[in-house]
Amino acid sequence: MKLGIITYYWPPAGGPGVQRWLKLSKYLAREGVQLYVVTVDAEKATYPLRDEGLLKDVDATIQVFRTGTSEKFGAYKKVTGKKSVPFSGFSGEDANVSVLQKLARFVRGNFFVPDARKGWNSHAFAAASELIKTEDVKHWITTSPPHSTQLVGLKLKKQFGVHWTADFRDPWTDIYYYRKFYPTALTRWYERGLERKVFASCDELISVSPSWSGLYEQKGGLKKGSVHTLTNGFDPEDFSALVPQRPAKFTLLYAGTLAAQYPCGELVAALNSLDFEMNLRVVGSWDGHSRKMLEAVNGHVNLTFEDYVPKAQLNQYLLDCHLMLFLLPNVGSATGHVPGKLFDYLGAGNPILGLGPVEGDASEIIKGTSAGAVFDYKEVTAIAEYIRRMKEQDAPRTDAAKVQVYARDVQAKRLLKEILRN
Repeated sequence: MKLGIITYYWPPAGGPGVQRWLKLSKYLAREGVQLYVVTVDAEKATYPLRDEGLLKDVDATIQVFRTGTSEKFGAYKKVTGKKSVPFSGFSGEDANVSVLQKLARFVRGNFFVPDARKGWNSHAFAAASELIKTEDVKHWITTSPPHSTQLVGLKLKKQFGVHWTADFRDPWTDIYYYRKFYPTALTRWYERGLERKVFASCDELISVSPSWSGLYEQKGGLKKGSVHTLTNGFDPEDFSALVPQRPAKFTLLYAGTLAAQYPCGELVAALNSLDFEMNLRVVGSWDGHSRKMLEAVNGHVNLTFEDYVPKAQLNQYLLDCHLMLFLLPNVGSATGHVPGKLFDYLGAGNPILGLGPVEGDASEIIKGTSAGAVFDYKEVTAIAEYIRRMKEQDAPRTDAAKVQVYARDVQAKRLLKEILRN
């Protein structure tokens, strides 16, 4: 089988956005699939993060085609005075949003629809078109965000009649921070129209959670039976050669994004009610509000912040703690929010403390694998009791057999059998 993948994020891009198809393609290649990846030239791309170490995960048989791009992030940098591009969810920004930041958000939300990376589309389309003509690649996957990438698939479907699978790692117009771009009524109408065209034209749509699959089906316009749930996962090979080295002091680790909607205050209240020394290690990106909230911990909590680290280093961090913190934003769509870090947590095998919807998809995964416990944001006493119990029990590791359904090699086989079967 020949399969084309159009993805903006590809090594040496770092962060969570690159992991899904980097890892799935690795195991699809081992199943005999001939893969053609269309991505942006890394030296011309606007990545929030880079991780050169991920290049080693690109299977040698995968043909990667890097293109130019015509993005407009220079205007964003001039308006805000920032040297780097923004993170998702506005982590990394100040607690009090300045007038310039608000202006930059408005410009991004209304003048670069669906996003500022749409300048890559013409380059990606040209590369994919050439592969269709020269290599007869008839199956294509577009993955987003950036959601502008889905418009490349829409155009390929219309012009060449390819079999097109649209993969959504996050919702489009329903993402919890969508309104923070201050879209006008006209912008919302136009962007939802683009979304409807993608839904109506794709042959298959992949969602990362059952709740979001249900959301897409409710929005309508999709072909019957075309929506599939394929969660994110973990690569067993990321951990197979690593040895856990827990520190003497009980250590809690949070890896990933923190933004204003995350329940840091409740976590701090639980930690402050405890009476033993511990480490709280935050690795990733955060906004000013979240950092300020966490800095309210009492003196028995040794709090450290560390910017994004390469994936290989983060894998070791996940092994070298007692308890992994999993926080979901306190927003209505959180029931379907199942970020990729949850599955790296599962792969690492230390117990998970989750704060979020107790009936949500992430909670079901944690409970279904006996990997930890999830509490409502306001259950401060119960959260503290769970942390104390994990310390007293020396944080027992989870059963590896129970999480194998989320291993990337298993998922790749399922992808071939159930979704890319046509």
